[in-house]
Amino acid sequence: MKWIAICTAVLSLTAFNLSAETAGDDYDVIFAPSPQAPRAENGVIIGIQRYLEQTIAVGAFGTILTREGADDWTQAQVPTSVLLTSVHYVDANTIWATGHDGVLLRSLDAGQSWQRMMDGYQLLDLELAWLEAREAYLTARLEDAEDDDEAFEFEYLLDELSFQTDAAGIQQQVGPTKPFLDIHFIDQDHGFAVGAYGLLLETRDAGESWSVENDRLENPTAFHLNKLVSNEAGDLFIIGEAGQLFRSVDEGQAWEILDSPYHGSLFGGLFDQQGRLWVYGLRGNVFVSDDNGDSFIAVDANTRYNLNSGTVMADGTVVLAGHSGTLVFFTADSLDAQRYEHSSNVPLSGVLQNAGNELTLVGRSGIMQFMYPAVAAR
Repeated sequence: MKWIAICTAVLSLTAFNLSAETAGDDYDVIFAPSPQAPRAENGVIIGIQRYLEQTIAVGAFGTILTREGADDWTQAQVPTSVLLTSVHYVDANTIWATGHDGVLLRSLDAGQSWQRMMDGYQLLDLELAWLEAREAYLTARLEDAEDDDEAFEFEYLLDELSFQTDAAGIQQQVGPTKPFLDIHFIDQDHGFAVGAYGLLLETRDAGESWSVENDRLENPTAFHLNKLVSNEAGDLFIIGEAGQLFRSVDEGQAWEILDSPYHGSLFGGLFDQQGRLWVYGLRGNVFVSDDNGDSFIAVDANTRYNLNSGTVMADGTVVLAGHSGTLVFFTADSLDAQRYEHSSNVPLSGVLQNAGNELTLVGRSGIMQFMYPAVAAR
């Protein structure tokens, strides 16, 4: 199963897919403003983040909710109705959100207003231009190949590229469908966005323009890229489908593929207080690296449910959230796992710690709370 499939399952398309028949012939989910709802916090919420005293949550129908401290949630005016998949703070004022149908959103005023910085039609044009340039480059390299082995390599890459080119042609006919799944900025200007089918975009001008950089990754079969994380040293990591793990130590200019501990889908990752890299995903698989991704050990999560998101508690406890309301607490020193279930039993896609033993969770039933036993926080 893929992270994109999880988002789709969480949504339940029959409930959340507005069509032209129901919204008018000119309706386009990319450009239709997000509908205002009296209880938007109870709708499908996919991502949640906090910066200082502000918390922001994003989800279905382009919903974006903000809250200062313990105040009530406030729904923002958003210029799209696509499913939003993640949210990322650059600083207290600059916030980015990713969405389906090739949508990227930016706020420069702490989430009060939002601007669409990328849509699926622009993405299709970017990808088509990149595919044409990539094909020309590989064809030239094939013609100049020094031996049969080198020629075979470029023939293979051209063959794989042809599938992507065919898919892009179909996309041009049917319209945008490709989702962005995560975004991360190194500073105000320099950032990366990842998504389905090996999508990697880079900006160096605060999102005013983007370039396709898929070929920087050793990912010829275009596996989905689900998550971007970084450590205190500024090293970047991409976590994806089929156990794909990539690392960059030069701000994303070069990426090396890591020896993955698992060949099923990985949906998320984080760094704990000890600087260890955690990756997790399908069927409760969890792995920890204490050498920046060079090697991993498997950690027993005491569950076979998919794990989708995680957070690090103030005391160093790592908490992972997943399907069927699953919450797994790992003690910082022993890595022992204690499993709990939220009473909703719904897929969980985000988790944050509040004051004391309270967690904020998000998922198919919106924004929820969970009080975890003190023993789990030791």
